Amino acid sequence: MGKIKKEKIVKVIIGIITIILILLMFYFIDFRLILSNFSKISIYGIILFVLIYTITFILRSYRLKFIFQGLNSDASFLNLFGSFGIGWGINEIIPGKFGDLVRLEFIRQKERNLNRSKILCGISIERFIDLAILLLITIFTLLYLYFYDVKGINKLNLSFYIGIGALILIFSLIAVLILFFKGSWFLKIVGKISKKLMKKLEIFLKEFLIGINDFRKNKKKIVITVVLSLPIWIIETLTLVLIFYLIGYEINIFIIILAQSVLFFTKTFPITPGGWFISENVGALIILVFYPSIPYTILLSIFILDHILRVAYSLIYGSISATTVNLKKIKLKKLNGDIE
Repeated sequence: MGKIKKEKIVKVIIGIITIILILLMFYFIDFRLILSNFSKISIYGIILFVLIYTITFILRSYRLKFIFQGLNSDASFLNLFGSFGIGWGINEIIPGKFGDLVRLEFIRQKERNLNRSKILCGISIERFIDLAILLLITIFTLLYLYFYDVKGINKLNLSFYIGIGALILIFSLIAVLILFFKGSWFLKIVGKISKKLMKKLEIFLKEFLIGINDFRKNKKKIVITVVLSLPIWIIETLTLVLIFYLIGYEINIFIIILAQSVLFFTKTFPITPGGWFISENVGALIILVFYPSIPYTILLSIFILDHILRVAYSLIYGSISATTVNLKKIKLKKLNGDIE
């Protein structure tokens, strides 16, 4: 009971700190600037934003369906589509990717043929692929900027630093692959820091490896999953490109993609709900490096506006999804080894 109360207190503290940080950020940039940018987008821009974002969730749902098929199971597209709504909505208001657990239980309630273990396998594979694709997109954009030696943006010669960044990310990708396929040594290190975290990672890796052993036997599903993953994240970055261009800042699209990709990395293991405050500032700083002539407050206001639109979309989408399931029957069990 003490541990449960402690976790609740920590979540409340994180929530309060996040609200304070958001208010400070809004005060720093002046909320009227965000409203001004919002008016420049117009209703047609909002419709296009919704259309682009919806396409990503449609592709995500089909991809997860193919992942389950690769695990010798199947699930309804509509149920998977609904699960993303409630999962993304909760991730925007609660830290720690808590929405993924809700998504797991949502699918389990809708798909009686799938148990928690099988669903966790699918979600684990999905998350791993997302991380790998994000790394690849970031590496590609860095290499592009390095080899084409983008000029006329910043007086500094950034080629050397971009090249170093690309090398770091390549080694990061290798490290991620080692983590998932040779992760026992990593778990021992984590165990010395936190037994609880080690246990959760151990279950995640165990379910991932069990699933990947079945999944890799189906080459066709692997190809389809990877092919779907690339457009998912490329289209995902287009919302930010759209906002920048509609507001009037037609900057290099690869730099926007780079900023958005790194921003998504900060949300992989978010400290604050939805990555608020951290993700916007990280994205704005990356753009500022290449475009120092654009005031930081303007860049930050654009990233905040993008996040606000995403939150609004996710909460509406999640609320609709929540009406299709009995929330009282969703019992969120911690990943403590008793996966059914």
